[in-house]
Amino acid sequence: MTRILSFSLLIAAAIIGYLAFTDAKPDPEPPKPVPDDAEWVMDESMARYLAEFEETFKAGMNEKKIPGASIVIVKDGRVVFQKGFGVRENGKPQRVNEHTVFRLGSVSKGFASVLTGVLADEGIVSWDDPVTNYVKDFQLYEPGQTDRVRIRHLLSHTSGLPRHAYTNLVEDGLSMDRIIPRLREVPLIAKEGEQLAYQNATYSVIEKVLENQTESDFNTLLQEKLFKPLSMDHASSTYEGIREAENRALPHVYVSRSRGRAPISISRKYYNAVSSGGINASASDMGKWLLMLTGHHPEVISEESLNKLSEPIATLNNRRFSRHWDDVNRSYYGLGWRVLDNHGQKIVYHGGYVNGYRSEIAFSPEDGTGICILINTSSSYPLEVIPGFFNHFRSDSSITTSDQTR
Repeated sequence: MTRILSFSLLIAAAIIGYLAFTDAKPDPEPPKPVPDDAEWVMDESMARYLAEFEETFKAGMNEKKIPGASIVIVKDGRVVFQKGFGVRENGKPQRVNEHTVFRLGSVSKGFASVLTGVLADEGIVSWDDPVTNYVKDFQLYEPGQTDRVRIRHLLSHTSGLPRHAYTNLVEDGLSMDRIIPRLREVPLIAKEGEQLAYQNATYSVIEKVLENQTESDFNTLLQEKLFKPLSMDHASSTYEGIREAENRALPHVYVSRSRGRAPISISRKYYNAVSSGGINASASDMGKWLLMLTGHHPEVISEESLNKLSEPIATLNNRRFSRHWDDVNRSYYGLGWRVLDNHGQKIVYHGGYVNGYRSEIAFSPEDGTGICILINTSSSYPLEVIPGFFNHFRSDSSITTSDQTR
């Protein structure tokens, strides 16, 4: 009996101790990370807007007789829309999709400035380094100005050279090694940093700056520093790159009202000055590019360098680049990018045209919103579409996830 009582007392003590222990509140567990395959939810207003956007775009595309187009939209760190429209070549059935490759034209300029920012992050170059530190053949009409021109002057079109100096030589296919020594023959129109005069040949001097400092060619730098890290699987920067792409759009030119737009051959123009107009890419590539531009790939480029690209350097006092934006009368140029203030909404953008292809890219850093439109003919239609897109998002925050945004 005594043994049974003692055993009962031990059991009771154990139960009391257990209850006392379990009554204490344990430390809260840390939140579990959202898995990569977390369900993503787009709310009704966003889905409705994108459906309306798509229908409106298709209607305008048909009205303008644009053969093919591809669009990508990003918002808050996600690709929320990417789709192709129309055909790769008029008269043939192959459809454009999000992986169809187009030429980017001057949208290529943003790649050169971002690449420079990547190398600045690595301490390889600096925005304020004199160009002559890297390219000995770079000489201007006035020797004193030659010594004062910095990398930032190349990328902001403020070297003092007149607009489109020797663009004709670029289009004639001369190499940059042949064009650069001839810049000294061109009389200057301003001191460095004082006046924006859009360039192609002079802008592409940046290629030689980066090549000479890294001992690597410009196309390899693009691949290793940008295309591969961002998984831009369809992007390239050579004539062979687009010619060998099975899923590519052909360029078109307007022939007549009865015949509409007819396909033409892909040319070699600007593959000798890649930074000014030689990059090829698909909408799916440009979605990844936009995510980087809106700050979602700090492993590729720092926030500081990204912000540097869109700091206004030179002012444009005409409406050529803001004419489709209501009551926006002035735009700026940063480092490889145009900038405008859309009533408090900062828009960073660039357009491109080459060889019968047209491209437009724009993003709002503060809104985390971006869009790229690629078409295979010459038309201002993308310029007409983009302002309304950003006006919609000026106060919009309609994208959520079931748990949190990844």
